[in-house]
Formats: sequence, structure tokens, C-alpha cells
Amino acid sequence: MTPPFRVSHVVFDIDGTLVDFVAAYHAGMRAAAERASQLLGRPVSSDELRAAQRGAAAELRDVGLPGEARALAFRRAVAALGCDEAGVISVATTFERVRDGLLQPYADVEETVAGLHERGLVLVAASNGNADMARLPVFRYFSATWFAEAAGVAKPDPRFFLGALSHAGARAEAALMVGDRLDNDYEPARAAGMHAVLLDREDRVEDASVVRIRVLTELLEMVEREAPRAG
Repeated sequence: MTPPFRVSHVVFDIDGTLVDFVAAYHAGMRAAAERASQLLGRPVSSDELRAAQRGAAAELRDVGLPGEARALAFRRAVAALGCDEAGVISVATTFERVRDGLLQPYADVEETVAGLHERGLVLVAASNGNADMARLPVFRYFSATWFAEAAGVAKPDPRFFLGALSHAGARAEAALMVGDRLDNDYEPARAAGMHAVLLDREDRVEDASVVRIRVLTELLEMVEREAPRAG
């Protein structure tokens, strides 16, 4: 499983790989905490809101809901702070509006996905997050999306990857997974029988056995379209 990878499909993680989610998320949390403070008449910090969300997400995982069930966990966290139903909706709407307004793809994404698409490769976006992240114009190059909350299973479970492949009509041995995490993307994709490349933007991984890139455009030199199968 070393390049060049001859594949028909390339599956991309979204958060941290295609979309710079962190800055937008934190801005959304600050705005949501400010709105919660207004509604509750007491200071609510973004740290308090994040801690409540993590607790709610852990409870949801314990009862078997997929992934972090982020949207539901967020609303439960706001309710746990003391907001009524209308307040929960108001705070969640504030968070989503600010976050979504700031979501942007990384600078190296457009060139990469456009180049792969032009070669005839089928592109799939797969994430534990929510569908809002796939509304950016760059996703016009993608043929399919696969999200944990709809799939009923989340990364790093290999069934998440197998489900994405089935949804896109791909064979594991003819698909490449590209993501920014060893534990959530690279290793479980390989366990599912896929090829994998780690996007290590910060050059943090020292394991020489890991196939990795620092910039997404490096992928263009590593991928070739699989020849059509006879019959």
C-alpha cells in the first residue's frame, strides 16, 4: 500500500483535512456562550459550554448513538445550563450561524480536488461531523457524502468506512482514504482494506511507515486512476 495508488475513488475526511473547522467552531462557541449569558442572566463561558457539550456527547455515546452526535449533544448541553426550549433553539441557531459563516476550505483544497476530479476519480466526503460542512462551493467536485449521524456508525469503526464505500459504489482495494488523524482516518481505513494517506500539516508524525503528506496538493503526484475493469 504505497504510492502511486491506482484507485477509482478518493475518500476525504472533512474537518481538519478539507475545511478549517477549528477557528469557525471556537468563534461559534463564543457567540453561543454570549447568547446563553443573555438568556440566563449570568455569565456563561465558551469553556463551560464546551465542557457541557463533551459531557452530553459522552452520554450519547454510552447509549449507542453514532459519533459525537454533535448537534444533539450541543442542544442537550445548552439545556443542561438552564435554557428552556426556546433558549436552546436561540443559542444553537447563534452557534450555527456564526460557525457556518466562517467555515472555509484550506488554501490547498480547490486545486487538489479539482485535479483529481478532472482525472475521472470519484470523490467522497466522509465525516463524523454534520452536513453543514459540505455546503461550501468546493464540494461541487464530490459525488457523495457520508456522515456518521445518518450512517448510524462513526469513525474509527471500520464499518463507517465500509458503509461509505458501499454508498459510493467503491471497492475497498480501489479506494484511498485521506485524513488528518491516525486514529480516526488512517489506521481504521487500512483496517477496512483501503489505501490511506495521512495529511500531517503540522509535521507531528514521526513514524516512517506512515504514508503522509504535509500539503494536500502533494496527493496529485501519488494517485492514478484505476484502469476500468473488464466486463
